[in-house]
Amino acid sequence: MRPIQFVASSLGIAVAIIALPFVLLAGGPIEGWYLGLALWLANWGLGLATGRFAVDIEPMFAVGLAGISFIARAWIVVGVLFVVALRFSEPIALTAAAVFIFAFTFDLLGRTVMFGISQKIRKAEAGE
Repeated sequence: MRPIQFVASSLGIAVAIIALPFVLLAGGPIEGWYLGLALWLANWGLGLATGRFAVDIEPMFAVGLAGISFIARAWIVVGVLFVVALRFSEPIALTAAAVFIFAFTFDLLGRTVMFGISQKIRKAEAGE
């Protein structure tokens, strides 16, 4: 794996970890950071598991599975944040939401870069 690929593949988790000092400087609750990180790691892990499973099935079903997984994971995260905000603490839920959305956004960016790199490598190896 090339260094750029490693950075791109770990961008989401790096952003989630780097968010801690920003949360603390902004006066946000550390519990919110923990919750955002936990939600991100669960989402990321389930996404990886779904992707590994989808590799071995027909493309049409793999796309459907990936889409359903993506939407279901989003609903689960929103549901957890909603319950935390209503039952426990709005600042914790809002902090967790911010950590999660930044990690999610940068992970998506990293995966997009990874896809571009893999396509470029595939074309180079095919002699195109």
